[in-house]
Amino acid sequence: KVSLSIQARELPATAVGYEPMTSEYIIAGAALPLDDYIAEPNTGLSAEELADFYPSVLETNKFPQFENKMYSFPFCKSVLMMYYNKRVLREAGFDAPPQTWDEFLAQCRAVKSKTGKQAYAINVDCSTIEGFIYSMGGEVVNGAVSAFDQPNVLAAFKLFDTLIKEGLAYQAPPGTYDDREAFAHDRTAFFFRPSSHRPDAAALMAAAPDDWGMTRIPQSDPNNPRTALYGPNICVFRTTDAHQKAAWGFIKHFTSPKVSVRWAIATGYLPIRKSAANDPDMQAFWEKWPQDRAAFDCLAFGKSQPNVVGWQQVRTLVERALTAVISGLKTSEQATADLKTEAD
Repeated sequence: KVSLSIQARELPATAVGYEPMTSEYIIAGAALPLDDYIAEPNTGLSAEELADFYPSVLETNKFPQFENKMYSFPFCKSVLMMYYNKRVLREAGFDAPPQTWDEFLAQCRAVKSKTGKQAYAINVDCSTIEGFIYSMGGEVVNGAVSAFDQPNVLAAFKLFDTLIKEGLAYQAPPGTYDDREAFAHDRTAFFFRPSSHRPDAAALMAAAPDDWGMTRIPQSDPNNPRTALYGPNICVFRTTDAHQKAAWGFIKHFTSPKVSVRWAIATGYLPIRKSAANDPDMQAFWEKWPQDRAAFDCLAFGKSQPNVVGWQQVRTLVERALTAVISGLKTSEQATADLKTEAD
């Protein structure tokens, strides 16, 4: 609808979208940079207010290909987390989830050998793959080209290959929530989804609220953790001066500390301001749902998908490459080499 409205030049004042989408809007001349609104002395944001936002959620809205201007503003944020089934892990002899990828693989093998179950239903999703790569110390872009020829990327693909070949995991049917359902019925020990899926996981596990958890994904170096930062942003379009000012007013209101906390509590998304940690309502919520506090703490090292032009198309290529490895059509080496060429 937004793309059609751009063609028709009958734009809405704002839209919610992901970074690669905003890149397309910028090229079309439809997106409005917000830098002047943010810097406006009377109606903008002060240096103190900007410092209250996590750098990770602000930086992803600055577009290096377009003079590093801020063409969108953070809206709904979550981070890639690992959900773990305590019942299945106890059956396999573990009382805590893995902290490193070596521990993750060891626990998957133990689940298989001691329970006969597959440990993980793989949901093929580009952001999840990016999170694995980040947590292994890798990148997905290197300046103006992709980084799919780097050792950390190959390591991530090889992990998936090992899980499949040893029968420790299977691919969940695309477009389904089979990974969550298998988890809820104790058929698997793990699934990887954004922290915003916590309310759905809680509903699935309602009969046993203490038998599951959500924690940061395993890391190659736990002292330097990284994970994928998810979530759309608000983009303002070039319409009228009145609409643009009103749109900025809405953004400023919606991302204010109290409203940010209210939104987070109601939806399962994360508050995007550091001061939320001191809010009494947020603290009471985290007392009930400590998993959400664990996700909030990941905002300090979360890393968003690239906001370069063309990444929307690359996402499909990444998912295709992993599917080829999982299905045995390509080796990890061949899949990442082809992905590098196609992405570039």
